[in-house]
Amino acid sequence: MPDTKLKASQVSEQGYCVIESVYDDGECKQIRMIFEELCRKKDGFSPEQPTISFHPLLEWGPEMAPFYAKSFLVDVIAEILDDDVRLAHSGAAIFNNAWVSPWLTHWHNHYAWPIPKTGLQRKNPERILCNIYIDGTAPKVGPLIVLPRHLNESVSPQGAPADTWQDQVVVTVPPGSAVLFDTALWHCSQAGESKRLRHLWGGHYQGWHNSTLHPEDNTVDNQIVRAYSDRLPILKRLLNGPS
Repeated sequence: MPDTKLKASQVSEQGYCVIESVYDDGECKQIRMIFEELCRKKDGFSPEQPTISFHPLLEWGPEMAPFYAKSFLVDVIAEILDDDVRLAHSGAAIFNNAWVSPWLTHWHNHYAWPIPKTGLQRKNPERILCNIYIDGTAPKVGPLIVLPRHLNESVSPQGAPADTWQDQVVVTVPPGSAVLFDTALWHCSQAGESKRLRHLWGGHYQGWHNSTLHPEDNTVDNQIVRAYSDRLPILKRLLNGPS
């Protein structure tokens, strides 16, 4: 596995890091099957519904809970935050490339805290977004595009939401990979060349010592998730805190 300190430093220096192939082919197949059933529950895809979202994911699909218990991912996030890790948001979106618009998501970020007049003066990101790309981000699937930034660079947009931004970077990852973002990182995504589905899921993470609320916070407490957390210590710590 890659070095946790190296990955944390990449987030500080460029706003994101890539951890390739966190989920193997068998796990990716399982996850696709779970989402296939969840999409049926929302009446499937159509030209009127090219994208199906699930928020909170652990409410719609509690059987996804074990996939959050990846020790290396949690270790990297802990290094980035310099804190024990709390799962603050679970979510997913499945895109049908046959019907989506050329832009899946325009330029956006998830930063939601006041910025001092003197600019950001952070030691660590307050919150990390972890996206899991089950199908990867090759051109056939659809590109992920980011604007690299140092930890305390300006959060101001560099153009209009649907423009090409100077210094933007296309991030290509293989199937089953994770991309960890500082929530201040601007990013967007575009439709793929194929007509296949594109599966995106993940979470937002904060430290247990950072109780600051975020507008995208969502929490879940149901019997299935509790049963998984009783069996999986990593998941239990994500949901309930360190013992």
